[in-house]
Formats: sequence, structure tokens, C-alpha cells
Amino acid sequence: MALRYVIFDADDTLVEYEKDAVRAFRAALGAVGCMSEEALSACVAFDYGNWDKVGLSDVHLPHVQRGYHDLYRRHVAGIFDHVEAQCGLGGRAREAEAAFLRAFAEPGTPVEGAVETVHSLAARYEVYAATNGLASLQHTRLARFDLRGVFVSEELGAIKPEKAFFDGILRALRARPEECLMVGDSLASDIAGAREAGMACVFFDRRGEPCPSGIRRIGSLRELPSLI
Repeated sequence: MALRYVIFDADDTLVEYEKDAVRAFRAALGAVGCMSEEALSACVAFDYGNWDKVGLSDVHLPHVQRGYHDLYRRHVAGIFDHVEAQCGLGGRAREAEAAFLRAFAEPGTPVEGAVETVHSLAARYEVYAATNGLASLQHTRLARFDLRGVFVSEELGAIKPEKAFFDGILRALRARPEECLMVGDSLASDIAGAREAGMACVFFDRRGEPCPSGIRRIGSLRELPSLI
């Protein structure tokens, strides 16, 4: 059966998470008059360390799958509680948190080659994004791209790599798995989930990771149109 749908992961596939987070941290700290390199470094360090500590990086854990979005919200709040304790925000941690969420929801920084690759593929296929995260953030972060739509885990009621996430996409598209291609940078969520759902997949390998045999791999999004 012919390919009809190309589905991209969002963070670190279409948009640069780290660049967008740093931009949003700067906006948050500036909003409460506490912008300093020390406070910015504290935000970034806690973001990465706590993400792993609370288990958000291990999307196969049942308790993470059940509570991902609440964990995500608590994680964001925890960043600014931590910076308040370490650097002081004048008791305005919640104001900084709200400013961060507003700034992070702005259109994201495109990964190199992402905008033109999506635009090129949109002439031949229906192109979507599928992402774990909060709907209030992810839809607007992807506004720069020529997408038919964005599937967000909070709205689907399941996260990648759960089969329910991919089944929700198939139902919404009224598509068969073999009509779909998933493109993403995570073997654990994008690729594992798509394979279990019966979709074709392409691994966007940005870090030179070991890759199971039989999985197509690209090092640049610009390689994708000719590959498929």
C-alpha cells in the first residue's frame, strides 16, 4: 500500500528543545527582574537533572505513562522553586513559571533543514507532527511548519511509545498503519512505538547512536525526501 502520511516527532526533530528552553528561561527570569547567568544556569541544570530524576526520560515506566502530564507540570514548577531557593526570585516563582510557559509556547527554533523538508514533503503527502507534551505548548511551537495537524499526547490520552498513542493517530486519520511513516530522534519512543503499531519509521540520528538492524537512518532531515 502506498505511503500517504508522514508523521514527525517535534522536539529535537522539528524544533530545537534546548534553544527554545533557554530562550524561555531568559524571558521568565527577565519578567521577574532576576536575569543573571547564575540563575539561567540553575534553570538549565535543574531542567535536565530533574527530568531524569522524576522519570520523564523513561517513557516505558507505567507510572510515567499514567502521570506524564502531571509530572511535566510539576517538573516545570520545580524549576522555578529551585531557582527561588538557589538564587532568589523575590517570591515570584509562580510569575516566572507563567512567563516561561508563555515564552516556550511561541513558535520554536527549527532544526536545520526542517522547514524546507516539511514543505517539500507536503506537496506529496499529508504531513503531521506527533509529540509528547502539553497541548497548550506544542501546537503553537510548531506553527512555522506546513503541517496538516499536530497530535499531542495530552489530547490523545496516551504518550509515545504506547500503542494507544499511535492507534489514536490512526483513528483520527482513518488510516492503515502501512500508509504511515514516523520520523523521530528517539529509538525508545518514536521508533519503538511506530514499529509496534505497524508503521514504517525513519530514525533521525543526531547523536550517532547504535541503531537496531532493519531501521532506516538519516543524519539530516534533508535526506528524507529522496529516501522515501
